[in-house]
Formats: sequence, C-alpha cells, structure tokens
Amino acid sequence: MKEQAKTPVFQEDNGTWAHLTKLVNPLICTIEYGRRTGFSSREEAEESYQRSLVSYHDQLSKLKKERDMPFTFSEYLDYWLNDVCAQGSNGSRTLVQKQWIINLIIQPHLHKDILLGCVTLDYLNRVLESCQAYCCNGGYYAYKLLHNALKHARVNNWLPDMDFQQIRHYPESPGNPVFYSPEQLRTFLTAASNSNHYLEIQLALFCGLTPGEILGLKYSDFNRHEQTITIQRIYTSNDSGKNCQLKKLEETKQNRSLKIPSFLFSELSARRKENRKLLTKYPSATGYKSYLCLGPTAKIKSVSTLGAALKVITTEAGLPRLNMRDLRYMFARFLLEQDFSLEAVSGILGHTKQTTTLAFCNRIPCTDPEVGAVVAGSLDPVLGAGKKEGKTCEKE
Repeated sequence: MKEQAKTPVFQEDNGTWAHLTKLVNPLICTIEYGRRTGFSSREEAEESYQRSLVSYHDQLSKLKKERDMPFTFSEYLDYWLNDVCAQGSNGSRTLVQKQWIINLIIQPHLHKDILLGCVTLDYLNRVLESCQAYCCNGGYYAYKLLHNALKHARVNNWLPDMDFQQIRHYPESPGNPVFYSPEQLRTFLTAASNSNHYLEIQLALFCGLTPGEILGLKYSDFNRHEQTITIQRIYTSNDSGKNCQLKKLEETKQNRSLKIPSFLFSELSARRKENRKLLTKYPSATGYKSYLCLGPTAKIKSVSTLGAALKVITTEAGLPRLNMRDLRYMFARFLLEQDFSLEAVSGILGHTKQTTTLAFCNRIPCTDPEVGAVVAGSLDPVLGAGKKEGKTCEKE
C-alpha cells in the first residue's frame, strides 16, 4: 500500500480524493498501512489525514510506552543512519548510498511496520523478499545494510534474541566492475591516446556513454557552440559487424543532451580527418559518412572491436583488463564523488528507472576522492554547476 501513492493525500481515477493511513494494532505491535477514500475535495481529504495522523501518533506513543521500546523498525533505520552511521562515517558517499537503500528499497516495501522489539526472522525475510523483487540485487543491498543495522540494535537490547544466520542471504551478482587507482588511470589514458579508438574511450570515460550509444553517434550530434552532445540512437551488431541495427531513442530517457569537455571537439576534428581518408579509400561506404566510429573498412565498428582494443592497451600497459562498461562505471564514480544526486546521475547515464541507477551505483566502491581528481579538472565547468539539481543533463 505504501508505494501506491507518492503523497499522503491524492486523487483517485474516479475523481474522488483519498489519503493514506497508518493504523496501530496493539495486539501484535504493528503499524499497518491503508487508505481512506471517497472524499469530495482535497481539503476534506487533507483534514481527515491530519486527524488520522494525530490519532496514529497518540496510539503509537502509548504502545511504545507500554512496551518500553523507543522505535518502530522503520524509525530505527532512520535513527541508525542519521545518528549512528553519521558519527562513525569517514565520508558522505557511504551515507548517501545507505540512505538510498533505506529510502528507495527498504522503506517503500514495508507492507507493515512493527515495534523494533517485536521484529521476527519471518518479518525480516519477507521484507528482504520484497526488496529483491523490486530491483536487481535489491535483496543483497537490503540484507547487507540490515545485517549491520540490527547488530547495533542487538547490542542496545532493542532487538529480541535471534539467530542472524537464519536471515535469508541474497548474494551479490558476479562480475564486479574494474576500477583503476589514480596512477593506473593516468597510465591508461597515456597508453590509450595512441590508439585509433581513443575518442570512443574518452566518450565512455568522460561522458558515461554506453558502447551502443557511442557507435550510433553522428557528427551532427555534437554542438561545439553549446559544448553538448545529444544521444539520439543506439547501434547494435554481431561480432562480425553484420546484422547492424540502429534504434532511435526519441521520447525516451536515453534520448538526452549532455555537456561535454571541450577537449573532445579537437579529438572529433581529428577523427573527421581520419574518416575522410577511409571514405576516399572505400567510396562504396558512403552510407556511413555521417557516422563517427568507422573501422578500417569505413564501416561502423563493433563492440567487440572496442573490447579487443582495450585488451591490447591494458596488456601493453601492464594494467588490469577492463571493458567499455567499466569506463562508464568510472564516470559514474566521478559523479558520486562530486555529490551528484541519484536523480542527476540517473539522467546523465540515461537510465529509464532510478532503481537501475541505484543498483548500478551500489556496485561502485567508496574510494578516496583523489581518484576523481584525475579528470576533475577536465570536467569543469562541464560538471561544476548545478550538479545536485541535475542541470548537467538537459533534454531537448
């Protein structure tokens, strides 16, 4: 019930007004979520909501006093984040990620709240099951957070004795992204600058584009005056480069305009000259003359070509292997280190759902801010203004 409306007072499809409710059940020490409907105006529903809220707080205070318990399960998570974690945290990144997990994964999927002292294994496992069904790795993120939070509650005797091993464990998905240290990243960029695929690498690392978005780019997608790039299509093909397909992104969240570093335009000019030479050599490939990422035969490259190039670059430089998606993860890490909001990161990356961004960002380790300094200078003023409001991602 709790996730069916964004605000406590809302209008139904039939035109009537309704509001959410919280009802205390003193017999089983739970807070159950519901709604009251049939109000003829917003004002009437608002008045009813305020009366129900006063009644709820009175009943809850009475129940807490009778049970000598200061928190409900939901209230405890907020307390643990804001009072316990904030005291011992050595950076805002960790707190932000925990806040996202609590506010976006756990809290909206409590079908009912319960006094902390009455929490059971069955209750926790049902919460985790709902979290896992909500988004990729939702169960894992919720399990990891609750495991730490409930340990603190147990130390303070707010939680009944229970075997934590019986809480259902949701493992993290395999295949963690690769992240370079500042020194490794400098070495990588130096080595990549000598590659014929340097521009594609920069577009992934400095703009966060997917391989398909990069391969689908045309020169006309760049605006030197506005210093922007507009993502309008995705290019896909098999490993051999056959069965190519272009998917238009009009009226989707992936169709977005982004501010980009100015140095990309000099790379763009160099790429245009290279492609002109290729098209002169292969005049039959004129159908691709407006596209940016052309291979040796003047046809659009494939994802496997980019992957093979990264393998050569990293091997010769003595670096851990990575792929184009890892570069996108590194870009997202730069955004998080500069305190971009979840909404801003989601918009810049072109995710259709914030839950995708949440799962994406929770695979990024909390690292020393020095890592972001490697490219931070290049990304200002592109990422220097309006970062919390998401102004760096402008839709046309």
